[in-house]
Amino acid sequence: MSDLTRLASLTTVADCQALLEIEPLLVPTNADLVEILIRATQQPSTGLIGVVDPAGRLVGVIPVTRVAESIVARVVPVSLFIDVADSASAAQFSHSLEDRVAADIMLSPATTLASDTIGAAFRQMHQRRFGGLYVVDGAGVPTGYLDLLELALVYARALAAAPAPLDPGVASPPNRPTR
Repeated sequence: MSDLTRLASLTTVADCQALLEIEPLLVPTNADLVEILIRATQQPSTGLIGVVDPAGRLVGVIPVTRVAESIVARVVPVSLFIDVADSASAAQFSHSLEDRVAADIMLSPATTLASDTIGAAFRQMHQRRFGGLYVVDGAGVPTGYLDLLELALVYARALAAAPAPLDPGVASPPNRPTR
């Protein structure tokens, strides 16, 4: 196992989640979409909004783009009408016109535990096509936010510190005399 592969399987979410100090953006299920959008503009580093129930447990997530699309669809519906190509997209478009609160547009939760590996967290982000995940405790209450850039920073630092592999097709530089 290479050092870089070992990095993904041994480094925990807790080891890297504070690198960029991105705060979670949490809203209740009944939060108005306009209010959510305003809060998101005040915290632009969080690309995934967490939706919590009254007990504070994460019940869903909303990509910021999804909030913006719902707002735009209500104000200028024709701007999104060009994406309507079939009955499924037409149904989604008409539903977007009715979206009013977080529960209307939230997706299933995207979470990780502080003890999970960054490799597992990256796979989930990649599979869900999200730029972040919520770090939750055993009860599902958010304790932090892990951004894709934090994971990438851990890997970039490892790449920068790793010795460059030798290319067998390239001759080694000649030894130079020391002065």
